[in-house]
Amino acid sequence: MKTIGIMGGMGPMATVDLMQKVIVATKAIKDQEHIHTVIDNNTNVPDRSECIFGKGPSPVPEMVKSAELLTAMGADVIIIGCNTAHYFLPEVQKQVKTPFINMIEETAKFCEEEGYHTLGLLASAGTCASGIYKKEFDKLGMTLLHPEEAEQEIIHEMIYEGVKATNYNYDATPAQNVLRAMEQRGVEAFILGCTEVPVAVQMYKLQGCFVDATEVLAEKAVAWAGGEVISSLPRKS
Repeated sequence: MKTIGIMGGMGPMATVDLMQKVIVATKAIKDQEHIHTVIDNNTNVPDRSECIFGKGPSPVPEMVKSAELLTAMGADVIIIGCNTAHYFLPEVQKQVKTPFINMIEETAKFCEEEGYHTLGLLASAGTCASGIYKKEFDKLGMTLLHPEEAEQEIIHEMIYEGVKATNYNYDATPAQNVLRAMEQRGVEAFILGCTEVPVAVQMYKLQGCFVDATEVLAEKAVAWAGGEVISSLPRKS
């Protein structure tokens, strides 16, 4: 089988979550049937949202450095758990010979194949502002709703003050209320479009129909590497 490279550190817990999903998505009964995976948990990558908003340096140089290291470690394909980082992927890919699996594109394809029409995006402010998800969903004729401004602040706060701060006591009740309000506006399922959001769903026991972009990425990576996939993605009945 091929070797998967994980460009991590954006953030550290999300990196662990992605690797766990790769392992769980692989049908294996012994160590040797799992996929060789290499990780660079590069916490030196500047904040992606701050760069998009013009408040910080570009993450591209550190992302290229990470990709080159993963390539040197034997990676045949590279995956990135950070959704916002995909905004910079075209620029990174120009400088790296190893191919990437694009999580945003694959998530949109999955939703189209399952027959979804209206989805809600739960993501960082940077990911929402970048338009990377909307671009892909528009291509495939689906409607993607973002939280309203005040709602987005609630989701962003949960990501940064809850998950990134490893705060298990964070009160996510306002975030749950955002989900209910978006469902009333026609959302069939929520795209977990920030790597910390699936972690938040588990940490704070959020309720809803969720399409985990990280899970989509993990399953695509396992298949690409030659493994047999065990899928846990929600199938629309």
